[in-house]
Amino acid sequence: MPIRIGLVSARSKPEAQELGAEVLEFLSDRDCIVLPEDQLIADSTDVDVIVALGGDGLIMRMAHSYPNIPLLGINVGKIGFMAMIERNDWERAVDLLIKGKYRVQSGPTLAAQLFRGNHELFSGWAVNDVVLRSGSSMVDIEVYIDRQFVNTYPGDGMIIATPQGSTAYCMAAGGPALGAGVRGFAVVPICPHSPIRTNLVVPEESSIELVIENDSPCDLLLDGTPDGALQRGDLIQVSAAPTEFKLVMVEGTDFYQAFRSKFNYMIRPQAVPSLGSDRS
Repeated sequence: MPIRIGLVSARSKPEAQELGAEVLEFLSDRDCIVLPEDQLIADSTDVDVIVALGGDGLIMRMAHSYPNIPLLGINVGKIGFMAMIERNDWERAVDLLIKGKYRVQSGPTLAAQLFRGNHELFSGWAVNDVVLRSGSSMVDIEVYIDRQFVNTYPGDGMIIATPQGSTAYCMAAGGPALGAGVRGFAVVPICPHSPIRTNLVVPEESSIELVIENDSPCDLLLDGTPDGALQRGDLIQVSAAPTEFKLVMVEGTDFYQAFRSKFNYMIRPQAVPSLGSDRS
């Protein structure tokens, strides 16, 4: 049975639209079943995989719109950490996809609930991170892990990041970069007013609770989208969501290679690994 592929191009990038026409022709010539974005149905199994032509923003939009469907990202953006395939390599990657020579890398996502008193005001889920971020003044946030008090953090807020989100705001705030396959979450205070700046990595099964402890303006953001202004006493509960984030990995796509190249993370650029760069 031919593979069923959803094909989505970034709406704001003319170069992605042009590449989309090339990819569509390539797939049609190989008798693949191709559905454009306007024919995709959320929460359905109409396609086996979605090929996203754009950057990480498009990958995030696809992950939210079509949860649990594996995504192959072809980078037509700036960094493209989740869209690992570069534009000049798309034909090789898509050919491997058609031939079934790929694996699916799954990562956890986050569920968040906001409580004010006994009332639940909001619930949602995030692929990358759940963030509490203050405005112009410092916010005090209590952190509990599995109902055990950890600390009160005065500062600019708090980030709870998934492994795939750890290389986004989390890393920019000085948090850890969690390798692909890690089943846990990073808990990272944003600019804490303390010489002690310890980040935490907690198991995926953990229950994380955050309590606002002063009257400073503070917002709740899921994957960068504001989802509510917070008040003193508000409780935000964060845990693993039932939805998984799935990336298609073909030969040549590797977390550490992407980390080195996308972020220019090469202390000695001319170094030649004695054991080889790819030992698969």
